Amino acid sequence: MPGFEASAVTVASGRQGQDRVKVIEFDDGVVIAVADGAGGSGGGDQAAETVIREITASASMEHDAEAWSRLLRQIDHRVGVGESTCVVAAISANGIAGASVGDSQAWLIEDGLSNLTKNQVQKPLLGSGGAVPVGFSHDPSSGLLLVATDGFCNYVRRDKLLKEILWIDFAVLVRTLVEMVRLPSGDLWDDIGIVACRPLRTIASQKRYDLDTAE
Repeated sequence: MPGFEASAVTVASGRQGQDRVKVIEFDDGVVIAVADGAGGSGGGDQAAETVIREITASASMEHDAEAWSRLLRQIDHRVGVGESTCVVAAISANGIAGASVGDSQAWLIEDGLSNLTKNQVQKPLLGSGGAVPVGFSHDPSSGLLLVATDGFCNYVRRDKLLKEILWIDFAVLVRTLVEMVRLPSGDLWDDIGIVACRPLRTIASQKRYDLDTAE
């Protein structure tokens, strides 16, 4: 994954989770997909799996926001059972482009938090035949991209997130984010799916400086 590093996790709040995540690697960037099957519709887990499968089959770093929206409109009619949210985002040196349906979200954390999916239409969901995907884009960024389902986005304290996130080791970041929304009982409010992605940090090469000794 030249230029970027990504980490993903899904955690079920009950016996069978309905959140799905996917990281698709390309030579010049990464495509991230997050889907949250609607429990009330029946077959939510199958719907989320279909969404992830269809995105994986058609993913491309050439897609802009409109192309991603068009793909989600096509997927809306390919989901045979159940309904699902979706956020898909491609991140590269050229910037971020994607689209969303439902209440899963994409956040870019730089100096503050930017909700890239703030204009999304929450209902109908993919699988309903009437979903309205909304595209989004952002200029190239050195920030951290978080794409997550509502089990995280709806319950995390954003002030705590912004205060702590930049100090968390990336290797344990997504697991630590899950713990931020875990109840004192150890339970979760809802299933959680999270993908974190950022540009690889460059480590400056060591330099030797010789200081003249005063005579």
